[in-house]
Amino acid sequence: MSKVLLATIAAAALLSLAEAAEKKVKPPEQTCQAQALASIAREWPNVLQGSFEILLKGSRCLVFLQAPAAFEGKRTAWLIDGNTGELLSEFYGPKDSDRGLCSYRGGKFPTGECSWNEYLDKANQM
Repeated sequence: MSKVLLATIAAAALLSLAEAAEKKVKPPEQTCQAQALASIAREWPNVLQGSFEILLKGSRCLVFLQAPAAFEGKRTAWLIDGNTGELLSEFYGPKDSDRGLCSYRGGKFPTGECSWNEYLDKANQM
């Protein structure tokens, strides 16, 4: 009877170790992806069309989201904190132009007119 009990305990311990191995820590990329998708769904529920790229920049999880603007003929892009859904920077301009209005949170860069490439350069520094 004690051998059966010992074998049962050993089997339970091995099963616990196997389950723990399955629940191992996810790589940072997977964690960022899960957090970013959840923050987009939570904080940006009205964005139903567009494209996004999830970026892991150092220890920061970021989302670059491009979507049609609320007004015909316009385009918009946002850089979003993937953990909180907080807006970090925004570009808004005509679809057929390289220029638009750029805004950046936290006062790192001034809000004003800029080119698409200027926006991307500054957004990359956020």
